[in-house]
Amino acid sequence: MGESVKLISSGIPSNGREYYSSTVGIWYEVLYSSKEESEIFFKRHRYQETRCEPKDDGLYSSGDKDKLKKDFSFFKRIGIDYVALDDTNHHMVDNGFIAAHCDSAFEVAGEMGESAPKICIAAGRPLVNGDLSYQKWEMDVYYDYCMNYAKQYFRWKGKPLYINFNDPWNYGYDDVRFTVRHSSGSATEAHGYESRFHINKNGLYGWVYNCQYEKSEVYGITPGWSRSHNGLETLGFKPISRENGEHYRKEWLNAVKANKEMIVITGWNEHGEETGIEAVTLREPIEGRELEHLNPYFYEQMTEGYLALKTGFLEGFYYQSEQSDTVYIYQNGELTQVPEVPLMMPVILVPSDYFEWTGVKING
Repeated sequence: MGESVKLISSGIPSNGREYYSSTVGIWYEVLYSSKEESEIFFKRHRYQETRCEPKDDGLYSSGDKDKLKKDFSFFKRIGIDYVALDDTNHHMVDNGFIAAHCDSAFEVAGEMGESAPKICIAAGRPLVNGDLSYQKWEMDVYYDYCMNYAKQYFRWKGKPLYINFNDPWNYGYDDVRFTVRHSSGSATEAHGYESRFHINKNGLYGWVYNCQYEKSEVYGITPGWSRSHNGLETLGFKPISRENGEHYRKEWLNAVKANKEMIVITGWNEHGEETGIEAVTLREPIEGRELEHLNPYFYEQMTEGYLALKTGFLEGFYYQSEQSDTVYIYQNGELTQVPEVPLMMPVILVPSDYFEWTGVKING
């Protein structure tokens, strides 16, 4: 695939059945500012913490309404159910630009109506710092979003979802107005707290999934992770290599097979920690991403293909059973064997019974 070519499907297929039924959410960074915004309030640009640059939109502002509409339209088309706005650094950080970006996200979702995914909030920094009064103030702000954008705010288990990004000893935090679910820097941080705070049942809704809680309601997917480039690597666990997409592919296969109530994708545009799936241009070589320049849209396409597996195949996509080395392309309602696949063209690895489940004709 050429670097400038996108593989675009016509949307999620439908045959009236579902192979898996998980609700799917994705984290979204609201911390990016335009150059003009940065010059107003921030001596250093957030993009300076990254080794890559968004391919299609350059150094965009997270509050750019055209960009938000574009991203929300893509999420809705491929089957993302909700977006978790990452407000984990204080709502009023960066002289209020983070808050303004959150406002823009809800405004755009409100304007788009059913053409946009739902939105929820991930936050909790005041609680980390022991500031309960500020935590209460932030929760009131988030509840105002719930009231003002009732049709846009994502609800889970009967209430608006709030993701509490925190230290494990703060997993007892609750707010009766919300369904509260917890997250941390790495999933392993919750080891030892599983029974005390119902992690075995509710699981973690982020951030870096370097383990799973198999009996929980959620399966988490991280394409890779690294902070070694920006001096923030001291979280107590090693970088996770993308393995040129193989890690992400295996994570998705396991998530589909698990068929839990919820799938959480670590991030759309978290490029500072290198967990994003948004198409980017790498500014320097990165281990495990050596081939990404051949198809910057690889992770977007892989995500689209796996979301579509709920109900079927996508035209022009490649598929392979987990029990075979044979690869097929789906075209005109049939699977046809191919001798090879271009480098970095995503091949959707499917459960061993998936071909039989779909009943699609196989050639070769």
